[in-house]
Amino acid sequence: MKLSYPIERYKENLVLTKEREVMAFYTIPYFSSSPINFKKKRETKETIEKAVKKLLPNAYFELSLVSRDFLLEEKMSDLAETFVSENKKSGEVYLKEVTERYKKEMEIPYKYVWLLGVYLSKEMKDMSFKELIQNAITKQTTALMNALGRYVQVGEDWSENWYHAEMELRQTLSALKPVPLSDEQMYYYQKLQFLPYIPHLFKDVLESRSINNITDTMIYANNMGELQFVSPYGTSYLSILPIGKSTGILTNNHIDEIVQSFNFPIGLKKKCHFPDMKSTFGYKSKMSQSLVRSKTIMRETANTGNVMHDRIIIGRKGLNDMAKKVQAKEPIIEYGAFLFIAASSREQLRSRVKTAIGAFEGKFELERARMDQAYLFQSLLYGAKLDRTTRFWYHSSDSAGFSQHLPFTTTKSGSDSGFPLGRVDTNYHKWENLDQAIHASRNIVLYNPMLANKEGIAGKITNNLLTTITGMTGSGKTILAQNQFLQNVHSKIKSLYIDPKHKVREQWQSKLKDPVWCKKNPELADVVERINYVTLDYQQSENTGVLDPIVFLNPEDALTVAKTMLKYLGEGTWKKDETTAISQAAKEVVKRKIKGETVGFMHVIELLRKSKNEVVRAAGEYLFEAVDGSILSLAFSYGDVKGISFEEHGTLLEIADLELPESDSDDELSEEERNSVAVMMALGTFCKRFGSMNDKEETVEFMDEVWVITTSKEGKRIIKTMKRVGRSQNNKLVLISQSVNDVKDSKDTTGAGERFCFYEDGEEEQILRTLKLEVNETNLQWIRNMNQGQCVYLDVFGNINRISIEIPEAWLELFSPEIDSEQSQLEKQYQKR
Repeated sequence: MKLSYPIERYKENLVLTKEREVMAFYTIPYFSSSPINFKKKRETKETIEKAVKKLLPNAYFELSLVSRDFLLEEKMSDLAETFVSENKKSGEVYLKEVTERYKKEMEIPYKYVWLLGVYLSKEMKDMSFKELIQNAITKQTTALMNALGRYVQVGEDWSENWYHAEMELRQTLSALKPVPLSDEQMYYYQKLQFLPYIPHLFKDVLESRSINNITDTMIYANNMGELQFVSPYGTSYLSILPIGKSTGILTNNHIDEIVQSFNFPIGLKKKCHFPDMKSTFGYKSKMSQSLVRSKTIMRETANTGNVMHDRIIIGRKGLNDMAKKVQAKEPIIEYGAFLFIAASSREQLRSRVKTAIGAFEGKFELERARMDQAYLFQSLLYGAKLDRTTRFWYHSSDSAGFSQHLPFTTTKSGSDSGFPLGRVDTNYHKWENLDQAIHASRNIVLYNPMLANKEGIAGKITNNLLTTITGMTGSGKTILAQNQFLQNVHSKIKSLYIDPKHKVREQWQSKLKDPVWCKKNPELADVVERINYVTLDYQQSENTGVLDPIVFLNPEDALTVAKTMLKYLGEGTWKKDETTAISQAAKEVVKRKIKGETVGFMHVIELLRKSKNEVVRAAGEYLFEAVDGSILSLAFSYGDVKGISFEEHGTLLEIADLELPESDSDDELSEEERNSVAVMMALGTFCKRFGSMNDKEETVEFMDEVWVITTSKEGKRIIKTMKRVGRSQNNKLVLISQSVNDVKDSKDTTGAGERFCFYEDGEEEQILRTLKLEVNETNLQWIRNMNQGQCVYLDVFGNINRISIEIPEAWLELFSPEIDSEQSQLEKQYQKR
């Protein structure tokens, strides 16, 4: 098949067609679509309607929904370079497994990108009257030379005259937030037209960026409505399906959103123009003819007594409505819309075409156009205008009707780089199980944990690093938190996981004792073994003094925390003598530490016990007895202990036997509660310093079962302090709890930058309000339809979607305890029969 490629030259986002017309191309990446965020959809439609209407002076424009290669291999390869050296081997095994699994299932992992191409009008170009005359002569000369088979060469500086016109157009489209294509992108998207569903590497395609290499593909057509593409990268098959007649109702006709919901890639192209309204053969004349024809059909149908079909009635109403808009000088758009369905084999292509036609039945007629495939492909290349082939299937609407298709919207969650997290679930209803939900989607979610803190990220709407993970027990929230923690451990992000349930260490270390699991996953086992496990259990002698502030803190912090803890333990009973003596003793011990002595918090108590003042001596004896055999022993030592470390790359910290008082309780504190609060002071300072010691170092703190901590005033104070470390110190706090209310504080206005909301029975309304979604029965049921392992994810770009969390098998075995009994195994066995 011989093609005439319509583009002669390109320079960054500008292209020069062989008709000597100039187009500007942009991506429109920032309109996200969600199945239930109706308010945002309405706002998006209004924005698109106003923006498209402004293109009237340009006359012609085209839209393309491109299903392009996700570049998974390249992204995973780049991610591997960010791993910490000692864990890189395990990380590479993990990424290889993910890549192979996705490629096996999807063949070519893909994502959707919207391109907008607009013809720059002559009025926008900076030209004098003389230049206008010269331009007209040049165009006529070019047409004549083309007719004679000759070629008029264009100067290298052809794009310079259009610079201001392009900037003006970009300003006109500012509501759409257009991003001009780079030189590399402009070439790649042109070349991609000739590589439908053919696997390739981005860098390979860009190796020889010549306009002549764009069409370096053999294309063969058959009578079955199929095009075969044979390129140096592989072979594929394509069918172009024109969108024909519709029901006539455009309201909420979200075809551009629906196209993206299939579990295979579908491209969409629209060639659009604003028709001439006034000439003899203009739009008004055609409309008058259509109105007369419609009236005749309705009259004859009524006279013969036949049934008046809905299609005729709706069509007549549509014509009347359009006539009013034309009379009101509302811009009208004529456009052709075409689906591009590609596959790796003819059998796969026919199956996909059949699926698409069936899915749109009752909404649109998809035409097969078997004999027109070659002409359609030629006519729909970038830079080609509507011609007789494509006009055969054109539609008409105003900009409001055009916006009802939801162009420029994509269903996207997460970032363009980072760790694989799961897949977007666009289905409204409940799946039979999580596995079914995962495999029904091809929309991969990547997660970059520190992205909120980075500058220059287009489309990002928050700088807030605070993240919340909420949901009922068994919903999957702890699995997600452990997954993110282990991903961070592989990367260069220093991470701390605080586990009040003290279950994670037990589970992980049980796997290290499993020879079968370790033999199957030796690299991962090494990573898990290298994690620093700290258990704050005072009943184990090896934990004595692990939170001794004089041991693990710098002198200034050590002095402050030591004095605060001791004064708190005697609050309400100690007078000036005791508090003064405590302050003096703490200062002396800290000074001795600065000089190099091995000292600890117990030395402060020893100084008090040796005081000549009887009252002070009694206070020292009280503290000595209080520490002995209690949770306070975690924070008191003679300095001959290691103490909790700030230097470990990954730390899993367990808290046991904390008895914190209720924050709103007026009851007198018990001894256990007072001691627990004192220990929390040392722990809180550690958490704060963990995230703030080095501004250049990225740190993440996971606080599991945060409700255990926030029941007390001291716990709330610690969380508030950790929140405020945040962005300036490159520190991220992840709060994990059962209820969205557990992570709220009416006195703290610090919101969350990201939220992962798993299902919690009875909290559907609170979840919707937290995500700022409308509370209605449709949305409430959408929340209820979540499966175990699914959550609603609000990312740093403001996208809100339901996602299915996907964990590699080896990692899932590490996170999840095996709780199968003989009875449960029998149940599973008989469910399959």
